[in-house]
Amino acid sequence: MKVTIITATYNNESTLESTIKSVVAQSYDNIEYIIVDGASNDGSLEIIMRYASLYPQKIRYISEPDRGVYNAINKGIKMSSGDVIGLLHGNDTFSSPSIVEKVAEALRDGDTPFIYGDVKYTRVGSDKVVRYYSSQQFTIEKLLQGIAPPHPSLYMRRDLFEKYGLYKEDYLIGADFDMFLRLMVVNKLVGKYLPLDMVTMTTGGLSTRFYHQIFTNNREKYRALRENSCKVSVFLLLKRYLCTLKSFRKQKPSRNSLKK
Repeated sequence: MKVTIITATYNNESTLESTIKSVVAQSYDNIEYIIVDGASNDGSLEIIMRYASLYPQKIRYISEPDRGVYNAINKGIKMSSGDVIGLLHGNDTFSSPSIVEKVAEALRDGDTPFIYGDVKYTRVGSDKVVRYYSSQQFTIEKLLQGIAPPHPSLYMRRDLFEKYGLYKEDYLIGADFDMFLRLMVVNKLVGKYLPLDMVTMTTGGLSTRFYHQIFTNNREKYRALRENSCKVSVFLLLKRYLCTLKSFRKQKPSRNSLKK
């Protein structure tokens, strides 16, 4: 089984090398790594080219202007040839060298359409965990309240994109939530939770900035629920922040807590 990892990046020179290293360090051999750079002007392309020359059988890349992160992700999906597709953004790293191997093992039976797991947040330059995002108690009911599994932990079979479409590019940060709705509510697919700390994310990304977390996030989740014919409750969308507060812990929480 070939697993495609897509990194969408723009001007991430300070963190991109760590991202790439965490991919090439994976114990699973059959990885296709696609880096989609949005015409960075900070030295990112030089880092990408250096690693592409070191791992020519594994790494492919493109560097050109894009129309946002979901446009970049969709470019990577169209370039991919893997049986399974997952994402690792230019600020993030795999939490251990065995992550892709465990993902492949979870999807090897052929009956599971997608898997999702846990991620944790740290600050740039620090290993201190400021938030642990667990999907252990995720339910469809929580999805309808705006609480989705962490997108960087989502690994989908490529035929799902062929059947149900790519990410909607007119969302700024909400197309991943829309994708979860299309998979799990509209098409009633059942994924598998993988109890695994999969990705270490750094704070400061677009979706974690205060304005987008409070305003853009809620507006786009409201829109996605409406477009997918789901009942919408503004009260429930705002109530989910109580769950978010519980996930800000210094270390990995018990399996009784849910993030976001």
